[in-house]
Amino acid sequence: MQNDAAHQKDRYGHYVAIKNNINAFYFATQVPLIVYFREDGQMEKREFLEEWKSIPEQNEQQFSLQNTQNMNADAICTKLQQNNIHTVARRQVDNQQLLYHSVKYTNNLNVLSELKVNSQNTAITLSLKSKNLMAIANMNEVFQSLLN
Repeated sequence: MQNDAAHQKDRYGHYVAIKNNINAFYFATQVPLIVYFREDGQMEKREFLEEWKSIPEQNEQQFSLQNTQNMNADAICTKLQQNNIHTVARRQVDNQQLLYHSVKYTNNLNVLSELKVNSQNTAITLSLKSKNLMAIANMNEVFQSLLN
């Protein structure tokens, strides 16, 4: 049985064609963004900081997320790491943990994030930066789904 798949991406996801010796089958599917995150996306602190500073303000987006499982900073970092969202640095400021992460897509685009985790409530502030705004699209949904 011969299989060849053609993938054509559009705003709805991917169109897939699978052909065998009997027929061709066509369907559309949504592919989770985490499929495109590279395992080797870990950045060094210095590299992260330099890239963060080099990205213009208009390429930063902020979101409010809910920490519905009340995960602490360690649990959040572990969960993100399991999904190729790599912890670069952490620091404590007053009653907030600031968590810095890097993601590298399979096309080598980087997305940088800062999570502000407040120990007093379940709200988390997510800041995302990338040289390419399209790389940030829907990334907040990835973080929210991993925190649920």
